[in-house]
Amino acid sequence: MSVNIYVDSHGGNVIGAVADGKKLLEYRVEKKNKAVTIGSVFKGRVENVLPGMQAAFVNVGLQKNGYLSASDMLMDKTELLGKVEIPSILNLKEGDEIMVQAVKDPAGSKGVRLTTNISFATRFVVFMPTIDFLGVSRRITDEKTKENLLKIAESLKPKGQGIIIRTAAEHVGKAEIKKDIAILTEQYKKILDEFSKAKAPACVFEEGNIAIRLVRDVYNPHIDSFIVGDKEIYQKITEYAQKVDVGLKRKLKLYDKKVDMFHFYGLDEDVATLLSSTVPLENGGYLVIDKTEALTSIDVNTGKFIGEDNLEDTVFNTNLLASKEIARQLRLRNISGIIIVDFIDMVGEEHRQRLFETLQSYLAEDREKCTAVSMTNLGLVEITRKKKRRESASMLVKSCPYCQGSGTVWSNDYIVMKIRTGLLDLFADGYDTAIVDLNIDIAEYIFAKRCLKKDVEKIWGDKRIYIIPHKTYHQQFFLIKGDNGKVVEVPDNAVLLY
Repeated sequence: MSVNIYVDSHGGNVIGAVADGKKLLEYRVEKKNKAVTIGSVFKGRVENVLPGMQAAFVNVGLQKNGYLSASDMLMDKTELLGKVEIPSILNLKEGDEIMVQAVKDPAGSKGVRLTTNISFATRFVVFMPTIDFLGVSRRITDEKTKENLLKIAESLKPKGQGIIIRTAAEHVGKAEIKKDIAILTEQYKKILDEFSKAKAPACVFEEGNIAIRLVRDVYNPHIDSFIVGDKEIYQKITEYAQKVDVGLKRKLKLYDKKVDMFHFYGLDEDVATLLSSTVPLENGGYLVIDKTEALTSIDVNTGKFIGEDNLEDTVFNTNLLASKEIARQLRLRNISGIIIVDFIDMVGEEHRQRLFETLQSYLAEDREKCTAVSMTNLGLVEITRKKKRRESASMLVKSCPYCQGSGTVWSNDYIVMKIRTGLLDLFADGYDTAIVDLNIDIAEYIFAKRCLKKDVEKIWGDKRIYIIPHKTYHQQFFLIKGDNGKVVEVPDNAVLLY
């Protein structure tokens, strides 16, 4: 199977995905005008200090003050291997103006999580200007390679500052690492200059959007292609590639088909599974994923799979398949925090051990740190996964107005996305006019937010789209019909889209 990266943009959202063939491995949606991105740097003003907790609330210009803890870092502290002392005391007072970096997105009533332990990354290097350290990613296990990379890093490390060589640098030479360090040190100089001129609170460095992060954190020479459906984003990635990886330019492709990109590549069905609590396994078994305030539970079931041999082998084979799918779902849905997996009970200790080792091997492929605790006699495994950004499904659903928030329905943006896909398909079939029957609230949202206006102006300039609102339609329901007649009959409440 070929592994590809996909990026598209519409309706004020940037969508990024990684897929192995038609199977999604990652899927993220972000607002273009998102208030804060993890990794962004601010000139903040200290509002409150909590000495007993070695923490403070800092005004960084967002709706809510950020929370600063002495122990927080953007990068994983385990990469430091315990060889460096991380500052753990906040010597601050109210009114101080300090440089802080976003560690975690705002969640619920909580503001953005902040750190003073600044770090920046390229594909090959993590640069820590406030910590004097030298290291190599723990995922590089070959001792000779690790030793060679340490020597290279030592010869290039700025005095008094920190460098960690990332896993992607395992097979590159000194020139590539030197280039990345130069990019990061120059970036930090610009941030310091911006910080000195800025009036607190202010953002002095904005981390790249999801498209740039996919280049930095996911792209490697084994990726078959990087397909982009937005010309503006394509140009930005091209410019970024010229600085960091010339080889990427040869794999960049600008998608120019008339139908929706994710629909064309057969990925939209996999996106829809993000909204379901049930995930089928290849053998007829299935997972049930339930989210609560404190944790996520995953239950493994044999379903239709009855096996051909004895019950123990049937259960073991289902559990093995489930372990692979569980690791994929954690990454795909971006599930974090505490995860409890209830595997099907097995009698044999050897099967338990093999299953746990298999699960660990799949979790090790995740870019976020995952830790699994050994299986209990009841077949339960506890997993913790580092939390940074919101879960993938959070951008696709909203609280359900029909059940008073006890469940979810599609978000307005996702419904518009589905309507857009239907219109692309309709016009690709040769129709000149589209008639869209839909819920009145969604119709009002489309006009209020000027949704699809860019598509009408740039793609559908010679088409007609009639919007017909209905008070009785469920929010998720819509119907799209095509017409090629010279005279189109529509009801009096029909409105021509732009």
